[in-house]
Amino acid sequence: MDNKKYLTEENYEKGKKKIKNIALIILIVGILFGGSLIVTGLVKQEKNNSQYLEENKNNKQEQLEKEKQKQQLKQEYDVEKQNLLTSKANLENKIKPVEDEIKKLKREKKDVFMNGGYNDKYYEIEDKIEELNKSIENDKNSLVVIEDVLDESFEDCDFPKAKNNNYTSKYCSLKNQISKKSTEISILEREYSDFNKKIDSFDSIPFYMFGGFIILASCIISLSVYMISKRREIAAFSVQQMMPIAQEGIETIAPTVAKTGKEVIKEMAPAYGEVAKEISKGIKDGMKDEEK
Repeated sequence: MDNKKYLTEENYEKGKKKIKNIALIILIVGILFGGSLIVTGLVKQEKNNSQYLEENKNNKQEQLEKEKQKQQLKQEYDVEKQNLLTSKANLENKIKPVEDEIKKLKREKKDVFMNGGYNDKYYEIEDKIEELNKSIENDKNSLVVIEDVLDESFEDCDFPKAKNNNYTSKYCSLKNQISKKSTEISILEREYSDFNKKIDSFDSIPFYMFGGFIILASCIISLSVYMISKRREIAAFSVQQMMPIAQEGIETIAPTVAKTGKEVIKEMAPAYGEVAKEISKGIKDGMKDEEK
């Protein structure tokens, strides 16, 4: 059975290529995803800018003015206003005789009280006054509502009594439609202000932030992975950086070491000679003793 070898140049080159491909994939995916977020932000920004163009503002204002001045709506409003004025006059004519009668009865009640106190005639007059007041109560309330809605100091008549009253309900509906258009026109300046434009533009900022972060992170990760495939080249480069210094050091130090060793040997030679002489003498003496 053959043993599979991992430490071969072929396997090294294959692994190196795979690591480079992984680094490239990470970079491409990060740039595409982050770039798509940035493009989305740019599209939103462009849409926001086009929305606040002066031309759009003028077109919308012109449209609202046309709706406000629509002939049919204006005519209906004028007709209904005239009807309301007529109803107001009719109610006033209807209420006035009754109120005059009530005033007359009140004076009569006062005279009866002065002459006879709380007698039957007094209570009869009081009941008559109460009955007359009830008969014109609804008309008086309607007259008050009509006077309120006709007051030009109010732009609309958006309150329950006016909207629910038979005399004023249609008039208020028409007046509120016209008032709504006037209000929309008046707030156009605020709607198209630079402040609102700046606030709306903030919606694009998160897309720029996350898109830039993703691109930066993918570049860092991709570079880290790519550097793994270049470790051998980096190690070789580091060695090549140090070799001239090491070689110069060896060349500089070697002669000094050789010279120093030579001088040491030269100085020690006499001592070595004396030692050798003593050893030789000792051997000769030993041999003489052995012969004896």
